[in-house]
Amino acid sequence: MKKLIVLSLLTVMLLGGDFLDPAHAQSPASDVKPTFINPTPTPGLYVNGWPAFTVSYPKDWVEMPRNPGTVFQVGAPRPNLPPSPALNIIVGPTHYPVEDWAKDFMPVWVVFFKDTKVLSDKPFQLKDGTPAREVETEWVLKDGTKRNGLLLATKKEATGVWILLGAGEGKLGEDVKSIAHSLTFLQGREEPVQVPPDVRAFLDMYCVDVMSHDVKTIMAHFSDRFRHSGASKAFYEQYFRNDPAGPIRRGIIFCEATVTVFEPQGEKAYVDGFFLTKAKGDTDAAKSPMFFQQIINEHGQWKWFGNQK
Repeated sequence: MKKLIVLSLLTVMLLGGDFLDPAHAQSPASDVKPTFINPTPTPGLYVNGWPAFTVSYPKDWVEMPRNPGTVFQVGAPRPNLPPSPALNIIVGPTHYPVEDWAKDFMPVWVVFFKDTKVLSDKPFQLKDGTPAREVETEWVLKDGTKRNGLLLATKKEATGVWILLGAGEGKLGEDVKSIAHSLTFLQGREEPVQVPPDVRAFLDMYCVDVMSHDVKTIMAHFSDRFRHSGASKAFYEQYFRNDPAGPIRRGIIFCEATVTVFEPQGEKAYVDGFFLTKAKGDTDAAKSPMFFQQIINEHGQWKWFGNQK
């Protein structure tokens, strides 16, 4: 997962330009479906499944293809050019407190950019009192172009939520910061929901196989047509085999799935929630996002399908 996070970070930081005025961004709402299952998402509002939160952005920004590790990406439209600037939202497990954001991100910046500078690094508090970290950065692309960006880092238990905004040259204004500051955790969206017995059996067996640490067995739970933010089944096989932050290298000894969002749609179903896991040496079990968001029934067996449409 850490590799997925840094890939997403690199993508958003490479995007530059001037921010649009977000004055018309939507206010967070708690009565709408998560964006990934909503056939008509509210313009200017992203709604996450688990952990449940919203982020507001300018209504005329357009959704962009997601990169590995991201849950959502939008940018300001530009004629005949890729959308820019961009908002990138990343959700994933983290073992670091929010003030240690640099342990995940700084090694990437210094490799891919020149003269990377942290202009400010200060504590921030979300509207509901959740501690966060607000970081303003400046870096230089290989062509000599200077860029600025904003990172807002926070946590929901052991799950990190990172709001990344890539900007053009110059000091970030309050209008830019208001996009990140709109992050709002939703109350009453954490309760488990019932799923059909065959879906529960799929999730339970997936957990059993994760605890077996057998990659071949784990990958049998993935459709050959699996695709998640552009990443294939083969990509995730390598993740399970090699990533030190993954469940195999960490040595998961306990795994239990809780579903908070479930919506069947024919042979497919949208599913979200969290896995409660514990690795060797951990004091307590911790929650991590279910992440793949969609399953498909192939020949009577449910398999992970990813966030593809």
